[in-house]
Amino acid sequence: MKKFRKCISLIAAAAILALLPNANALQASAAPAKTIYIRFDTDLHEWRMQVGSWDEGDAGLELYYLNNGNDSQKALDGDTLVVLPNTPEAEPDEDGKRPKQETGNVDLKVNARLGNLTVNRTNVVISANGIDECHVQGDSSAAVSGNVTNAYVYDNAACTFNNNVTNLRLIATVENTVDTNVSVGGTVAYASTANGGGVLKEYYNFAAGSFYFDKNSGLMTDPSQYSTTGSGPAAAPQAPAQTTAPSQTPTQTTSPSSSGEYDDVPKTGESNLLIWLFAGMTILSAMCAGGCLLVRKCK
Repeated sequence: MKKFRKCISLIAAAAILALLPNANALQASAAPAKTIYIRFDTDLHEWRMQVGSWDEGDAGLELYYLNNGNDSQKALDGDTLVVLPNTPEAEPDEDGKRPKQETGNVDLKVNARLGNLTVNRTNVVISANGIDECHVQGDSSAAVSGNVTNAYVYDNAACTFNNNVTNLRLIATVENTVDTNVSVGGTVAYASTANGGGVLKEYYNFAAGSFYFDKNSGLMTDPSQYSTTGSGPAAAPQAPAQTTAPSQTPTQTTSPSSSGEYDDVPKTGESNLLIWLFAGMTILSAMCAGGCLLVRKCK
């Protein structure tokens, strides 16, 4: 009899929990974005990676873990990926320029949308599901596949963007003139050149595959393929809807009345504790009564 009553109590408690609002809406909080460092080891002749920071005394992980490790290892949406100079790094020549670095024959593929990609004084061919911020530093050469929201190419870097770029900025931090080679296979909504003194020129709405900037000749795109009038950088395109993200609240066409009626209406996620307790006690009483009848019949 005691076991029977205990069972009834557990069932009733479960029923009450099931009725509570948002009882099935328990969600694990998203892991914070992390920084992944990768570099080509010229002694091992292979790419290696480390998470959080780069420890020179640590050989790191094989590149396999960039896409196939656990969540603390592999690249996830919003993470930062930094491509470091080779180890050991090539020394600059008499003119201060570094020779082209060995990077093997591996094209790096990242199965995530990166929050930030930074290429730091190295050569790399890389693809991702999209990139929010892309920085290609001087003394670098990069080929990037995946739509980029904001791209920055510095000094003497060379870069090919194979897809669309929303905002493209070519920046000279050493010289007064922009000394970079950049081409884009997709469209470019906004492009600018700049140095330490500020923005030099601005361009808008490049047709797909038309953008090409040469370090010696400047912008090589036919004027019919772009515009020189606009209002600054373009707004970032809206990211594709995610199944786990909350839906956007529709714009309210009518404002709440000043009578306070709106405040009397329960909002989403609000609950009246007394109502739920009353409902729970009612269910509990009904189940106990049913249990007692069942016991009597059994006797």
